[in-house]
Amino acid sequence: MAKGYIDIHSHILYETDDGSGSIEETIKIIKALMEAGFSTSYATPHNIPGNDTSALLSKSKDKIRKISEVLEKQNIGYGIYTGAENYFDASLNIKNPGEYFIPLGNSDIFLVEIPFIGESLHHIDALHKSGLRCIIAHVERYMDIVQNPDKVHRLKQAGFIIQMNFGSLIGVYGFDVMKTALYLLKEDMIDVMATDIHDIHHADIILKKGLKRLETLVNPATLLKVLKERPHTILTVGYEKPNAQSNDNNS
Repeated sequence: MAKGYIDIHSHILYETDDGSGSIEETIKIIKALMEAGFSTSYATPHNIPGNDTSALLSKSKDKIRKISEVLEKQNIGYGIYTGAENYFDASLNIKNPGEYFIPLGNSDIFLVEIPFIGESLHHIDALHKSGLRCIIAHVERYMDIVQNPDKVHRLKQAGFIIQMNFGSLIGVYGFDVMKTALYLLKEDMIDVMATDIHDIHHADIILKKGLKRLETLVNPATLLKVLKERPHTILTVGYEKPNAQSNDNNS
């Protein structure tokens, strides 16, 4: 039964990136999400520099329209909105990330992935200078964060929203990532949780084990905050835009 959970990070658009392979698989994933308590997904295919952003957004809208038509025929009510997992690498010297970033739905909030290897604060500082409102995707998976999880405090001080994957809580990405995820959750450094779901087999693991694990780690009020209340507030009301200045000397 749907509890109104909002998934801000998913790869449910079929034949778009490394996510769902067909519209039939997408429908199965959505049904699994609904069974787990979700009522809304933001479809966030990978968006990398050099992509034709307008073409990707147009493709996403077309896929969502076709998915929604199938759901309607089956009398299934489920909200699907556009978005992207926008890749940002400071070394690319992108002058205005907003020109190629795709926001979540009609908001001015961007889901951003940075390089997994290297100094995350270097990329965060460059992103901070842009002044964009951003959610940092699966922060627990970046290698320097794994080595020093307390660096996440710096990300939060820069004004960014911190997102974690369910799968990290059950070792989908390895033991060290799981250990980091558990620490960050315990220290209350995570703002929102998401599935980062890619396929129906992934759904079985993420939703039947990952979400269940989260339910044992946090109280019901916190569960609602990270899966419903905070995502809703961030995407409808927004949050304070980070000051577009260097964060190099902040601690």
